[in-house]
Amino acid sequence: MQKGLDVDFYDLFRHILKKWPILLAFVLLFGIGANVYGYRRASNAAEKERRALEEYAASIGTTADQLPEHMTAELAELRGALTEEEASFVEAAVKLYMYRLWASDKINAELIVGKPDQGDLEIVQTLYYANEGVQSATQVMTSAQKSYYNVMVKSLSGTDMSVTEKEISSPGILQPKWLLIGCVLGVFLGIFVVSGVYLLSGKLRTASDMEIPYGVPVLLRLNQKNKSELEPVAKGIQRLLKTQDKGSLVIHAVDTLQAKEAAEKLVSCLHERHVEVKCDLNGKNSLIDTAADSDAVLFIEQVGRSRYRDIEQHVSDCRKFCIPTVGCVVIE
Repeated sequence: MQKGLDVDFYDLFRHILKKWPILLAFVLLFGIGANVYGYRRASNAAEKERRALEEYAASIGTTADQLPEHMTAELAELRGALTEEEASFVEAAVKLYMYRLWASDKINAELIVGKPDQGDLEIVQTLYYANEGVQSATQVMTSAQKSYYNVMVKSLSGTDMSVTEKEISSPGILQPKWLLIGCVLGVFLGIFVVSGVYLLSGKLRTASDMEIPYGVPVLLRLNQKNKSELEPVAKGIQRLLKTQDKGSLVIHAVDTLQAKEAAEKLVSCLHERHVEVKCDLNGKNSLIDTAADSDAVLFIEQVGRSRYRDIEQHVSDCRKFCIPTVGCVVIE
């Protein structure tokens, strides 16, 4: 006969609230862990992008002297409309324009990764003159030269340089998204663990479990606020024993400090009322030996400490040997 399997969800909710330090520990643990994970992930991504930019900046070749190896039909037609001197002037302007692209791209990359050197500073100084040269050259070109210039520049400057214009910022220590994920995960896992322990511990969950599965009436739910109510309970037990013509009582208490204190208080109160009382404080296998020559048994159990299998065994032994049970006091 398995007892105490029905779950009181309201009692479970109260139990979870009582375990708020455990939930807080889970929230802090998983929140901090997730934040550290998010920070490391963001740092690795930023470092990866930084290395990519460093490699890109280091791999930029001098494209200032590069012109198309194979003239397209359009370029050949446009060049054929110019004299050799005019074509050479346009090609020199294109080289200057390509140098300006290369220099700007390289300086941007080096500044972003934070490693400019003396050579880069010299490039910055000459970049101004390159801009001036390109503007001056295009201003004096004829329409035919400008057509040749525009088509050649278009064919040479198709590379997307936008990657070097992106700012790489170091990630902040606080990662709100990952912190939130960790806290939510901590709450759910904390509730899962607390609920699992509550359901699988095999210990008394609520005072109601003494009445419904075992049929033992609860005389008092004892806590710090109502310890003085043990005296009225003792008076009621005296009347009950007198009504049933019983003269002796065994108090069987679970092996905890609170239960022993309650048992000693009841023994004292009952002795004052001239009731013969024995006290079994071992909490396990000595009940039958102690109760063999007594008229009734009173149980003192504690929520979260008394085990269902022990309660079931003791109640079963009392019924087996026809020892009446007057009730129980449950410490909450």
